[in-house]
Amino acid sequence: MDPETFRTRTTRHPGPGGKPLLRFTHDYPDPPERVWRAITDSEEHSSWFGFPVVVEPVEGGNFTVTFSPEMVERARVVEVDEPLRFVYAGDGDAYRWLLSPHGDGCRLVLENVVGDPGHLPQSAAGFHLALDKMGELLDREAGRPAPHGGPLSFDDLVKHYSELPEQAN
Repeated sequence: MDPETFRTRTTRHPGPGGKPLLRFTHDYPDPPERVWRAITDSEEHSSWFGFPVVVEPVEGGNFTVTFSPEMVERARVVEVDEPLRFVYAGDGDAYRWLLSPHGDGCRLVLENVVGDPGHLPQSAAGFHLALDKMGELLDREAGRPAPHGGPLSFDDLVKHYSELPEQAN
């Protein structure tokens, strides 16, 4: 596993209140409006995230992920600036999706304040895989070839991210 070949780049930083902040950066060859829809449309988000997601992309709206009937995470949408910024928070975690034009496509930066620092490696691995999956689905939709390189495993990424050093903001 060579981090230099990762499509999703992940760094760890000090976050608010001493919580860790994960920053994911992924460049997509699609315009910000297309990536925005993949994030804010419930059906699309569910398809790449791997679990049912309900998104109400309006300030005060709900953001819900159902991992299992016993594990449902709920958050409240706190900021919407279509197609550039989408922010929601709940249960000690916060998520800030930032989109900007980048070349002919879009740069996505996701900042995740991790409420439970003990869960950081799993959060990093899960979002890494999900953002890569979103890229694969967008590539397939646009008729672009699949990226080179083999699939990464969740367990290998958890191990990799358990040793992720903190960087200055």
